[in-house]
Amino acid sequence: MAKPQSGLDSREKLHQYMAMRRMRSNVRHSWILAVKKFWRCGWALCFLGVAENGISAQTTNVVVHPEKVLVKNFEGWGTSLCWWANVCGGYTNRETYAELAFRSLKLNIVRYNIGGGENPNIPNTLAFRARVPGFEPADGVWDWNADANQRWMLKRAVALGADRVVAFANSPPWWMTESRSVTGTADGSSNNLRAECELAFCQYLATVVSNLTVLDGVRFDYVTPLNEPSANWWKLGHWQEGCHVSAGQQARLVNTLRTALDRQSLATRIIANEDNDERSAVSALESFGQAERHVALIATHTYHANDPSGIRNLAKRWSKPAWVSEYGDGDASGLTLARRIRDDITEARVSAWIYWQVVDNAGGWGFLRNPLSDEGDSMPALNKKYFVMGQFSRFIRPGAEIIAVDDANSLAAYDPIRHSLTIVALNDEDKSLKLCFDLSQFAGWPTQVSGVQTSAQQNWSVCLPNRLADQYYSVELQPRSVSSFSFKPIDPSK
Repeated sequence: MAKPQSGLDSREKLHQYMAMRRMRSNVRHSWILAVKKFWRCGWALCFLGVAENGISAQTTNVVVHPEKVLVKNFEGWGTSLCWWANVCGGYTNRETYAELAFRSLKLNIVRYNIGGGENPNIPNTLAFRARVPGFEPADGVWDWNADANQRWMLKRAVALGADRVVAFANSPPWWMTESRSVTGTADGSSNNLRAECELAFCQYLATVVSNLTVLDGVRFDYVTPLNEPSANWWKLGHWQEGCHVSAGQQARLVNTLRTALDRQSLATRIIANEDNDERSAVSALESFGQAERHVALIATHTYHANDPSGIRNLAKRWSKPAWVSEYGDGDASGLTLARRIRDDITEARVSAWIYWQVVDNAGGWGFLRNPLSDEGDSMPALNKKYFVMGQFSRFIRPGAEIIAVDDANSLAAYDPIRHSLTIVALNDEDKSLKLCFDLSQFAGWPTQVSGVQTSAQQNWSVCLPNRLADQYYSVELQPRSVSSFSFKPIDPSK
C-alpha cells in the first residue's frame, strides 16, 4: 500500500480509508452478482453432446423487457373459412373440424368469404372447394339459402368462442364484372369490376352483412371490399375467384361501402387493403386520400413479407391497428409458419395474425389435410403444423401485451389480467439451443413456470421445469422445435 501523503490530518486519512473500503466492497459485490448470474444461466460451457466441430453449445442470455411494449392489445389468431368450410361444413362429421379449429386451437377470428357466384352460362373452371355460391346470382335476384356449409361453420365458430368476424369478397357477382366471370379479366391486370357497378357491389356487400346478421345471428365486426385487389394473377378461366382493381377504384369502393353500410344502420367497420404483400398494401393505402378516414383497420397478407416497417409506420401515422389477415405456406413441419408469426408480430407490430385456412388438400398447406372434394365425409389428418400453431394460439391470448425480448427466436406476451408472462421460443436448427431468460426487468419474479413443446417427436408435450432461480430461467430447446413457457405470478411495474 502506498504511503499516505504528509500534511493530511486524521479526518482526511479516515475518509480515504473508508472510500477504499467501499470501493473494495463494491467490486466484491459485483463479482458475487456476476458469479450468481454465471451459475444460474449456465454460462459455463454446457455440454449437450459434443458438436461436429468439437465445440460444445453455449447458453445465450435473453433479456425480456416489460417496459418495451410492441403491441398494446393483441386481438388474437384466426383463419379464413373459405374454402374448407364450403366443403367440411356439409360433412356429417363437421363438428370434428369445428372443434379442432376453434376449441382446441382456440382461434378467435374468422374471415367469412362472401362469394360472387360464377356465370352459369360459361364453363365453370373453379375448383370444387372454391365454388362459393353468391347471394345475388342475377341482378335483383336474391337467394338467402345460399352458402349453407360455410354459414354453418361460421355460426359454430362463434358458438365456440370466435369473437372477431370479418367478411370479405374475392370477386363481385359475375354480372358486375367486365369479363362476365368471377375468375378475372383476360390479362389479369385490368379492372374487372365495371365502374358503373361500384355502387351495386357495395350495396351487395352491405346487404349480405345485414341479412346474415339477422338470419344467422352473427355480428360482423369488419368487412373488406376485395381480397388481394392489386394482384395481376386473377385471370379469366382461373380456378378460383379473384378480381383486380386499381388503387383508385379501391379508394372509391371504401367510400361507397361506408355509405352503403351506414344506410343499412350497420356499425361494421372497413378493412383495407388486404394485398398479397406488405409493400403493395402500403403503396395502395398511401394513395387513398380522403378514403383513409373510412379505413378502421390496416390489413396485409405476408406471403411475401417485404416491408414490415412500412406497415408499422403507416399504422402509427394513421393511428390505426394493423393485422396480418392472411398467410400460408406448404411446409407441413410448421417451422416456416412459426418464423413468419414471430417476425410479423415483432417487426410489423400487428395486433392479430390469421392463417389462410385450417384445412387444405395440398400437402402441408393446412393444419389439417383433407381432399376437400365431392366424395363426401372425410376424417382430417393432422400436420405437425397444427401443433406448432397451437404453441402460439393456445398460450398467447387476446388482451395480452406483446413485449420486447432480446432474441430473434422468441415472442413474449404479458397478460395484465392474469399477471402471467408467456414466451414462445423457436428453434429451427438441427441442434439443441440453450437459452437463459433474464426476467430481472420485472418488479416481481415468478414462482411458477410450466412449459409445452412440439418437436419432431413431440406434440404439445409437457416439459419438466428446467431451472428457475429468482429472475433467471434456463431452458434447452430441442432441435426443430417450438416451445411455450408460462410464468406466474409476475408483475411488470417497477
